[in-house]
Amino acid sequence: MELIDIYDENNKPLNKKIDRKIAHKEGMWHRESVVIVLNENNKILLQKRSYKRHNYPGKWGLMAGHVKSGDTPKSTAVKELKEEIGLEVLQKDLRFLELYIRNEKSNKAFIYIYVVRTNKKANEYIIQKEELTQVKYYSINSLIRRIKKKDKKLVFGNDPLHIEMFTLLDNLTI
Repeated sequence: MELIDIYDENNKPLNKKIDRKIAHKEGMWHRESVVIVLNENNKILLQKRSYKRHNYPGKWGLMAGHVKSGDTPKSTAVKELKEEIGLEVLQKDLRFLELYIRNEKSNKAFIYIYVVRTNKKANEYIIQKEELTQVKYYSINSLIRRIKKKDKKLVFGNDPLHIEMFTLLDNLTI
């Protein structure tokens, strides 16, 4: 059981904790964190999800996780990087990019998107074997092309928001 805090449609806390699965089943508002890891060549690190995962098995996506009860989106981002790929960063190393609101029947989420820059190579990461099979850097332009083609191998392969977000990253200096 993974408890998460529940919010109203304006992102105000309702002082209610619920299991993550129930929150999704009942369409309750919650928070999630996403971290875009950029290398020195401005390429984005994607993780390939394990084929044993319930959601998006075998697909490529960004580092992400639900904000557990009592945590903040930024502390969750730091924890997810450490757990999933062994990347240790401080909260001050994360740059807030934007807040994305997903309003779907089974996923009502306030998604906090952060960016962090690193000079680590893909083979230097220590991946969490239960959740991931590999990581790889991709150029922003190649990811945008894949999204436009609705690439089914990507978690976000049909999401125009990611085109906008990745375009912002192309000129970002952090």
